[in-house]
Amino acid sequence: MSHYHPINLGWSVQGLRWLGLLTQLVGLLALTSGCVLVVPVPTAYHPPGSRRNLTADTAGRFARGGATVYDVVLALGEPDEAVADASQLTYRWERVNLHLLWGWAIPLGETAVGQTWEKTYSRRYAVSFEFDPAGLLQGVKATNERNEVTREQ
Repeated sequence: MSHYHPINLGWSVQGLRWLGLLTQLVGLLALTSGCVLVVPVPTAYHPPGSRRNLTADTAGRFARGGATVYDVVLALGEPDEAVADASQLTYRWERVNLHLLWGWAIPLGETAVGQTWEKTYSRRYAVSFEFDPAGLLQGVKATNERNEVTREQ
């Protein structure tokens, strides 16, 4: 009768020991001779200068034909863009979703030499309100787009 072990991939005990030793040696070399780092940092915040009083549901807060220019401005504040006759108001905001840091470093005595990069993944949103000449809301258009920024340090 044969004994089947689903975890055994044909490696001998001696081979597994050598593999474990090799893994530890590579880790030790990485710690002593230099490091490569990759750090994903999940976030959920508005960057400086972005509005905080808007969400993706903002467009649904105002009824078409019932809301006026004054209702929108009182609820949301001064728009980021407006045409001269106030027939269209646009509000913009951004939300950061992830920072990714990566780089390398080699210790040299009490100092280190290296390079790091940072990539920020975010979404930019905009809500545009269109009004008729009487100032009543006629339509709302919401958009969002992906944004990526890479910085080298």
